[in-house]
Amino acid sequence: MLNSRAKKISKVISINIFIIGILLIFPALFYRLYSKLKPVFYKRLNQTSDSRAYFPTYSNKEFSIELFNELNRIPTNYRSFIGWRREKVNFKYTKILGPYNARKSKGESINNSVWFFGGSTMWGTGSSDNHTIPSHFNSLTNLPVYNFGETSWDSRQSLNQLINAIGDNREPSIVVFYDGVNDVYTQCRSEVKILPAHNGEKHIQSTLKEPQIVKRVSSFIISPYIKLATQLDIKLPMFNQVKYKTHDCDINQTKALSIAKHLVNNWRTAYALSKSKGFKFYGILQPTLFTTKTNSEYLLPIEVKANSELEIQYRIVYPLILKEIERYCEYDKNFCATIIDGTNWLDGTNNIFLDFCHVNSLGNKVIAQRMKSFFKR
Repeated sequence: MLNSRAKKISKVISINIFIIGILLIFPALFYRLYSKLKPVFYKRLNQTSDSRAYFPTYSNKEFSIELFNELNRIPTNYRSFIGWRREKVNFKYTKILGPYNARKSKGESINNSVWFFGGSTMWGTGSSDNHTIPSHFNSLTNLPVYNFGETSWDSRQSLNQLINAIGDNREPSIVVFYDGVNDVYTQCRSEVKILPAHNGEKHIQSTLKEPQIVKRVSSFIISPYIKLATQLDIKLPMFNQVKYKTHDCDINQTKALSIAKHLVNNWRTAYALSKSKGFKFYGILQPTLFTTKTNSEYLLPIEVKANSELEIQYRIVYPLILKEIERYCEYDKNFCATIIDGTNWLDGTNNIFLDFCHVNSLGNKVIAQRMKSFFKR
């Protein structure tokens, strides 16, 4: 009798565990399936999930939709010293080729050319291959170019890539570092405690701390809830949000100053390398929506809200970067002459920003024209 009762209790417990397991896993399974099928549905409908494609920054919506659909299909892989790098693709508007998995440019050449470094703005998010900053620069100057830019890269990653390429016996004529946005955006994040850091550091650390199977299962189960919270702008303190602030340079002056010093020192190191290797170097402080007098009324309310906190970070760190440049200028005029404050380069150019930093082809062309004018002087 007792044995029969124990079996019934065991059966009830097993059924409940199974039901709980289904309830935990089903939302994650549904979300994963939805994520996989979503791009397919959008493509068949000639639509995209990226709202930037529908902004007035593009007159040809068919082009912008296909462009952002391509962007969302590009895989990435980890590389030592430089972090994540996109894999080779050969799409209609986006081609990634060559030994460094670089974005295709007009007039592309690896040796005796102008090397461009930076984050996703330099890489060309929001533009086709022929309308990135390097491609426009080639069209304006007829000088050969090479685009080393990559999404999320800060100045230290660009410096590492420069060292790698020089180590491969490549020879540039001019090297351009176009930095600021990612140095602030990544390193001002509240969870970043030790500088310098790149965008993938926290992900790598958390992966190494937990057993891989535990990490994957837990991430799989909670992924739909994190996505829902993000869409509804709900803060989840259990996911290591410091007082619900994503960035903290406005309350951590020491950190803000350290970010500025590291950025300028990275430029200084690239400049020193240029002196020893016989090429020219230029470091450009990148413009943002917050440093530009232009319209942005078409941006979505959720993005405007996110920008409000980001703007505070840039208004704290950018002046410190300029101050650090002035400090170097006091005793090294030659280095000082290679550093350019480009923060107002896009003033008065309307309908160019896709978000707080990325711009369309017209914005890239304006930047390339500014570079041409400065280099000519």
